[in-house]
Amino acid sequence: MHLDSSVLIVIFVILSLLFGALIKSVSKTLSSPYCVILLLAGLSLGFFGRTAQIQANFPGLKSALTNLAEVDPHLILLLFLPTLIFESAFSMDPHLFKRISKQIMVLAVPGLILSTLLTAVFTFYLFPWQWSWTVCFLFGALISATDPVAVVSLLKEISSRKRLETLIEGESLLNDGTAIVFFSLFYGLLTSGGQANLNIMAISGSFISVVLLGLLIGLAVGAVFLFWIGRLFNQAIIEITLTISAAYIAYFIAENIFDVSGVVAVVSLGLLVASVGRTRISPEVTVFLHHFWQMMAHIANTLIFILVGIIIASRIRLDNWEWWATLAGLYLGIQIIRALMVFTFMPILKDAGINKNKAIVVIWGGLRGAVSLALALIIAQDNFLAKELGDQILFLTAGIVVLTIVINASSMSLLLRYFGLDKLSEAKQASLIKAQQSIQQHLANDLVLLQQHEFLQRADWKSLSKPRNDAQPVSPLLEADFLVAFRRRLLETERQFYWSQFSQGSLTAQATKHLVTAVEFALDGNAEISPRKTLFDSWKTPAYIRWFYHIPFVNYLVVDLSFERLSLSYDTARGFIQGQEEIQKHLQSLSPSEQDRQVVEQEIENNKKQTRLYIEKIRDNFPELSYSLETYAAHRLLLHLERVYLNDLINQGVFNDSEAKKLTREIEYKIIHLTQPPHHISPKEISKQLALMPWAKGVKEKSMFLLSHLAIRQIYSNDELIFRQNKNASAIALLLHGKVVLISSTHEEIVETGAIIGVYALLSNRFNISAKAITPVELIWLNIEPLKKIIAKDKQLGEMFASHLEHESHRG
Repeated sequence: MHLDSSVLIVIFVILSLLFGALIKSVSKTLSSPYCVILLLAGLSLGFFGRTAQIQANFPGLKSALTNLAEVDPHLILLLFLPTLIFESAFSMDPHLFKRISKQIMVLAVPGLILSTLLTAVFTFYLFPWQWSWTVCFLFGALISATDPVAVVSLLKEISSRKRLETLIEGESLLNDGTAIVFFSLFYGLLTSGGQANLNIMAISGSFISVVLLGLLIGLAVGAVFLFWIGRLFNQAIIEITLTISAAYIAYFIAENIFDVSGVVAVVSLGLLVASVGRTRISPEVTVFLHHFWQMMAHIANTLIFILVGIIIASRIRLDNWEWWATLAGLYLGIQIIRALMVFTFMPILKDAGINKNKAIVVIWGGLRGAVSLALALIIAQDNFLAKELGDQILFLTAGIVVLTIVINASSMSLLLRYFGLDKLSEAKQASLIKAQQSIQQHLANDLVLLQQHEFLQRADWKSLSKPRNDAQPVSPLLEADFLVAFRRRLLETERQFYWSQFSQGSLTAQATKHLVTAVEFALDGNAEISPRKTLFDSWKTPAYIRWFYHIPFVNYLVVDLSFERLSLSYDTARGFIQGQEEIQKHLQSLSPSEQDRQVVEQEIENNKKQTRLYIEKIRDNFPELSYSLETYAAHRLLLHLERVYLNDLINQGVFNDSEAKKLTREIEYKIIHLTQPPHHISPKEISKQLALMPWAKGVKEKSMFLLSHLAIRQIYSNDELIFRQNKNASAIALLLHGKVVLISSTHEEIVETGAIIGVYALLSNRFNISAKAITPVELIWLNIEPLKKIIAKDKQLGEMFASHLEHESHRG
């Protein structure tokens, strides 16, 4: 078989992946990070391609290496960046990214601008080639951006501090957009002979448009694909295919159609899928999806580092010692410049917990990689620029890529170990030891049963049951920090419980989102278990909704929305109690002391008490709603359990493939088409409710019909003010469900379902009392002027309102 260059490139891909698998297999015996070994392998292959022996003995290999070395830099970015950027953003903790987004943006935008400026000054005055300011700024822009490919590959291998990792990774993901703006600006200025506009406003406008449009494109593409994915259920192949398509489409549209930052587009897409998309993607697919993208990133990382090594070794000049001396000075210079940049913004970085030691890690983690090299290749391949200039920029960029990856990446683990950042914090480590002690206690309890097992009685239990001495006592000085770590671990356990309940069908997507958000707000502060103000406040109806109640047609939508919020609050309250009961199980095994356990347990009991009180109010005042919601939840859970039992039988081989697919489709069809009970009530149904009121006896049927068509429904949360004394009134209210306290200057009175309130407004068009909901309340408003006409034609109705009017006059 003739092996031409295209076949050899395919073989190169296969052998690269095989080499990567070999490196991973012996990773414990290697001291260098994965990316460093791959880069060195690519450099070796590239340098071998420059020898005389390869042309004589392996002409096909020589041709393949030449094709690889001359690959279009735009193709490199299009082929690899969407995969690597999306996987990095998708695997990032969206909540943590949001918490330190200010620090990330500071490093990515003003930080990169400062680095570009300092690098330009450095190159202008210290380089021996007398570059123009345009070239200096161009080079400063392309060399200042830390490369997300190199940084992410390194941090995921050796980091143990999530916040530090997210800061460095987030900076590397976002500062690419800033770098490309300035690179494009100065590249345009260079190729146009110095006629481009350097106006500050023009630069700012260009930057904002590139970043903002990239952000919007990523969000728009994400919204379309998540809408599509949200209409699927447990179709792993389709859902994963859609995420691949979304990443590449977002990048292509941004870069090639709108000429804005494709990296920013893919980052925003990845974060959107990681946050909003987590409840849109089928729970059964989520784990598989993460594994798939980890595999995609591994393949892309393996290929791109070897490819970068080949390109660098094949294309740079090696015969000019002046260039090598300049490269050495540049390497030292960019380290100093990055240090100046980071310490300039230290007052802001401290808010994210970045101290001096972590700042040094941030400085040393400023790796350069494929993005900088691709930009340098664009310059080197431009026939309109001097070849000497292109070769100089390519040499320096390639050298910095190699030096930062080989030196910085290889020594990063030593730096982390020196500062003690390769381990958990002392408080977290103590909490972990406490959990390990709990595991050992469980093992000790099971030991007796294991020793009696029929096939284990001859085991050397004496040697296996020796006590472990790896647990260390907790320092009293750490007790406060240990308590915070204890609370945080409980909250993280609670958050994971909600995701688990969502995957099992016990929680709806919206309820899961609300509960997880409440936990994350608790984690933002002092890790307080109670009170959960964010969650409790979400059960209240927002004030702005009341503005829409009296708008025709919109009213029906708002009432339905209010009922959906009430249903959601009931679902979240039920899930919240289950979450509190779950973390109660871990108190004994994780608590630093008995006193702390009692304190936290009391906080959990307070949460449960407040939530149960809220649930009881809904059950007492909206019994039909609670019945229908619990029936819906039970039906949903039964269907998911039925699917779990079916999968167990399938795994045991009870059904063949065709039978399994048929049975699975039947259950999933029921799950997909399971709908919540409707909240909309027609005027006819309202008329039926009014007919059941104590005062309705003797009222004309036509009057009830007119009242039902006049009614405007509204929902109030408990403790919400319905109307205030002496305020103008255009309608009075009739309670359908719930309890209201009527407040005057002299006394208070509680009224329940069926009561008519605000009747005094029939005389004066103002309220003579105040009314406040003390439970969730559903009522209808009856407009005063049409109501007077109905009352005038119905004697019984008029007498009833007269009685209420007299009673309310005495109240006021």
